[in-house]
Amino acid sequence: MNTTLTAAQREELKALLLAARRSLESQMQQNRENLAPPAADQDGIEQGNVVREVDQALTNIDAADVKRIDHALEAMEDGSYGLCAECGCAIPFERLKIEPQTQHCVACKSRWEQGKGHAKTHA
Repeated sequence: MNTTLTAAQREELKALLLAARRSLESQMQQNRENLAPPAADQDGIEQGNVVREVDQALTNIDAADVKRIDHALEAMEDGSYGLCAECGCAIPFERLKIEPQTQHCVACKSRWEQGKGHAKTHA
């Protein structure tokens, strides 16, 4: 169990995660509504198709973010939240406040972004 976070910090981070999840779900709902077929002339149809493709891509990105948030909430329940999935070190509270769904410390995330590490793509 991660004892580096206080109960108050965990509650603050849980509230951030739940708020982010609600926001993403709202965005996804709006994007889904935009996916309806256009009721315009031929020029409007082509533009509508582009908008729908963008909305579908955004919905896919948001769905992936929701999965990351759900994973973080599950980690809170099992006591592994706040520990780097790569090296096992405690992720600082300030980093978690910025990106509460992260699963990696800055060092492991940096290595992954540079293509030199083995960090999982969830953070």
